This record gives sequence, C-alpha cells and structure tokens, in this order.
Amino acid sequence: MALSEQEELEMLRLRKQKAEADGSQRQPKEPGFGEKVGAGLYGLGTGIAGGFGELEKFGAYTVPEFFGAEPQRQQFMGRETIFPTVEEVEKGLGKIGIKKPGEEVESYRFAGEVAPAVAAGGVGLYKLGKFGFGGLTDLLRGGQVKRQTAKVGQEAKRAQAAGQKEISAAEAEQQSRLAAQTTRGEQAARTAERSEAAGGRALRELAGVKTLPEAGAFKPIPETPTNIGNYVRDQANKFVTAIKSQRSAAADTNFTAAKTTAVNKESVGQFVNTQPILNKIDALLAKGGTTDYLRSLQQLRADVQRTKGFEGLEVIRRKLGDAGFGLPEEGYKAINQKLAKDFYSDLSGAMKEFNPDFSKYLDDYKRLSQNLEAYSTKVGKGLVETVDPSGKYYAKTAEQVAKDVFSSPEKFDQFVDAVGGNRQIAEAAARRYFAGQLEKATTSDQVRNFLRDNRALLNKMPSLRTEIESRYLSQLTAAEKRVSAAGKVSDEVKVATKEISDRLKGMPGVREVFTDAVEALASAKPGKAIETFDNTVLPKIRDAEAKAGRKLMSDQQIMELRQQAAQLEQIADKTQKARIVAGALATYLIGSTGSSAVGKLGGQ
Repeated sequence: MALSEQEELEMLRLRKQKAEADGSQRQPKEPGFGEKVGAGLYGLGTGIAGGFGELEKFGAYTVPEFFGAEPQRQQFMGRETIFPTVEEVEKGLGKIGIKKPGEEVESYRFAGEVAPAVAAGGVGLYKLGKFGFGGLTDLLRGGQVKRQTAKVGQEAKRAQAAGQKEISAAEAEQQSRLAAQTTRGEQAARTAERSEAAGGRALRELAGVKTLPEAGAFKPIPETPTNIGNYVRDQANKFVTAIKSQRSAAADTNFTAAKTTAVNKESVGQFVNTQPILNKIDALLAKGGTTDYLRSLQQLRADVQRTKGFEGLEVIRRKLGDAGFGLPEEGYKAINQKLAKDFYSDLSGAMKEFNPDFSKYLDDYKRLSQNLEAYSTKVGKGLVETVDPSGKYYAKTAEQVAKDVFSSPEKFDQFVDAVGGNRQIAEAAARRYFAGQLEKATTSDQVRNFLRDNRALLNKMPSLRTEIESRYLSQLTAAEKRVSAAGKVSDEVKVATKEISDRLKGMPGVREVFTDAVEALASAKPGKAIETFDNTVLPKIRDAEAKAGRKLMSDQQIMELRQQAAQLEQIADKTQKARIVAGALATYLIGSTGSSAVGKLGGQ
C-alpha cells in the first residue's frame, strides 16, 4: 500500500524520537553537514539504481499475489528480476568498499532514496485513474482470462457437437456404401453365373447337338462317335448299292449283244473254258488254310463248275470283282482281295476269249466300277469289311470308323471318295463329329488349341472352321469376358467392403479421438492454448477425419477455433503485462522503498 507524505514525515519523527531516546542514553555525536549530505546522496544513488528492480519485483510478484494470482517465479542468471533491487545495489556497493550510512543519518539516506518516487507520483496517479481501477482489478485477478477460457470451452463444445454430427453422417454414409457394395457384389455374382451358363449352352449352336436331361440338369449333348460312325457306314453302303444298281443297268444294255453271241455258240455245244480256274482252285485247296478260307474256295469252285452258261459266269465274275475292290460278297468273304482280283481277271480273260464282243462290255463295266475302287483303301475297307461270311459283324466298330475317317486329311479324302465325292455328306458327318470333340473344350483357349491341332484337316473344310469360330468360340469368348468383368467387380467389392467395414468398426475410436481433441483445447492452460491447438488438437482432428473418411470440421470452423485460442493467448499475455504495469504504477505511487517494504511484508 502506498504511504502519503504526512505518513512518511510521521515515520521520520518517530525514528527521530527513538534516536533521541537512544542518544540520550548513549549521547551520540551529532552528524556533521558532510555526513548528512553523503547519506542523502547514497540514498539518491541506490534509489535511482535499484528503483527499476523494485518496480519489476513489485509488479511481477507482489501485486498479482495481492489480487489472488499465483505468478511463477522466474530466474535470470540466478535472480528473480532482470534489474537489480535497492538491496542488491547496496550489497554491490559494500563489496567495493562503499558502506551503507549509519543509523544516525538514516533519515537523510531514506529522503534521498524516495525522492525519485515522489517526483513520479503525480504521473502514476494520473495513469491509474485513466485506466480505471475496476478494469485493472478485473484484469489483474484474471477475470478476462477466465471468461475467454470459458468461451474457448463453449466453442470447443460446439465444435464437438458439429463433429459428432459429421461422424454420425459418416457412419450413415458408410452403411449406405456397404449396402450398395453388397448389391453390386450380388449383381456381379448373378452376371457371372448367367455368363457361365451361356458359355455352357454355346455348344448347342453346333450341328447334331441337342439339349437333353443329364445328371439332373438339361445340357447340350452332341451325338456319340458311335452314332456318327453308323451314319458314315450307312452313307457308304447307300452309295455302294446305288453304284451297283447304276452299273448293272448300264452294263445290261451292252451285255445284251455279247449274250446273243454266247447263246448262239452254246446252242451248238460251245462253252467258256473254266477248267484252268478250277485247277487253280484245286491247287489252293490242296495247300489248306482256315475253315472260312477253304469254305469260300470250295463255294467258288462249286459255283464255277456247275455254271456253264455265259450269263451265269458273268454273275460270278461281278461278285469276284466286288470282292477284289474291297466289297465282300456272299460266299467269297474269306477270299482275300488280291486273290479275288486274280480270279476276277482269270474269268474275264476266259470269257473274252470265248466271246470277242465281251471286250466292249468289260471296258464299260470297268469304267462304271471305278467309283468302287475307293473301297480298296483302308478307309474304304473299314467302312464295309466284315469278319464273318454272313456279313453280320463288321471288322471295325462304328466309333473306330468315325475316329479313323477324321484322323487325317488323307483319310478324310478317302472317305469323300468312298461316298462318290459327295462333300456335303462328308462335311455333315464332320460337323457332328467335331461337335462331340468340342464338348470337352469348354474355354476359349481350349477351342483355339483344338483349332490349331486340327488345322490341317479343317483346311479341307474351311466352312466348318468358320462355323466353329462364329457359333462356338465367339460365344465362349464373350461369356468369359463377362465372367472376368464380373470377377473384377467381385474383387473390387471385397476390397471396398473390407475398407468400409473397417471404417465402421473404427467409428467408436473416431468419436473418442475427436472428443479427446476438443477436450484438450477446452482444458488448455492460458499461455499454452495455441501450442496445445497446433500440437495436439489439430493433429487429432485430422487423425479422426482420416479414420472417418470425411472432413469433420470445415476450414472456417477450424480457423475460428484457433482464433479463440489465439484470443486467449492475447488476453493472458495482456494480463501478465498489466500486472507488471500495476507494479510500476504502485512503485511510482509509494516509491521504491515503499514497494520494497510491501514486498517484504508479503514475504518477497
């Protein structure tokens, strides 16, 4: 508290009385004029030199504590003030040999020390009045700091409410995204299923394929190789029968003239000489052989021996010719093809010798029989060759026939010849056969490999290759692309679903992090609000936003929140400065000695 001039004079009077009382006991020597002046100058010097230190100490510590604040003690090179106090100046003078004046001149020293404060008192009173005592008290007691701290807390609560609303919106958004991804995944699965089914059904576009029930479901089923082999054999037999009929009809016209000449000779007892043929057969019988072989030879010998007429021998010759071309005839099936050709040639020679007109007929017959030469090949034999004399059992199964016919370009050509060059029949069989082979080629790559492996044969049938590519391969490729696209969508859905699910699981953590952020700001101490905002609050807000997948606060909201924290910093700084100024004003009012004295009373 500042002392008035009257109170200071009263203090001096009391000190003087005490000194006189003490002097009356000790009878001290009256100080001289020089000692009095020296004490005054000493006081004036310490007052000027230590005044700023007393001002700083009083304003920084004594006044704030008087108003209920708890200022933190600072240390500047081991001292609490930047400027030296009066006490410190006195100690310094003592170290250099300038001692403090004695009690007898204390009043003169004190008068010199307070002289600067008395001169500044008027200015101090003016400044304090202008500032306003009520405002100063509120500022010094921290009222503005408390109100701004509360305002920061309110702003933090508003930010928290807005952020929690955004978090709830983020949760709803993620739930919506999760539902959308689930729907997308289901659609992709259905697309893949339909596309796979479409690829499986593509085979039905090929020839000979029918949709039939199998293994509890309807599926495209091609014809079996056995059915195709039977078809091939049936077409071959039809061709042979047709050729024989055409040949017989054409040959009969030419045979009429030769037959007339023969009848005339036979009427006079002349017949074809067949004895050389009978002798040849007898020689073969003598050599022996299989039962079927010997039976066929015996059948041929009996037929030749009992047939005298030219017309009857012609029937035997034709059968031998067919057997020689690979078309086994009843009774001669066990005779091999070469032997049958030999007998055919022998009998033809004997008949030409008997009847010269028969030569023209033979030339025409040979020409008409050329189409049957295809049955002398392995493919031709396989089509019609039997293993029993009755012709009931074929040497090759129908399945073997089909596989053999379409095993190479050469054998396919032989098959074409075996049906009289009818490529339509040959390619119709090929379409049905390859449809069965493609049943196992269920992917586009497998079909491409199939086309590559059968390239040489398909070069014989370019229309069939085009049909496979356009009707089957293209549909498989399109179905696979749709399945692949659906698979990519499914993979994307899995990744997105996991991401969304993880975010939803992390939402409670987002709320916690965001709450911690705003609470950290609300509880920030004055002087550290900006530091807390920059180092704790904002990083946590950004962390929460990253986990939530969206902004929880607008840039404007964050800016306003930081401005409130900055305002708190400014008020806290202003309060600290005001406390120092208050100390300065008080020092101006009561003087450095008074402020030092008050400080001592306050334990400073």
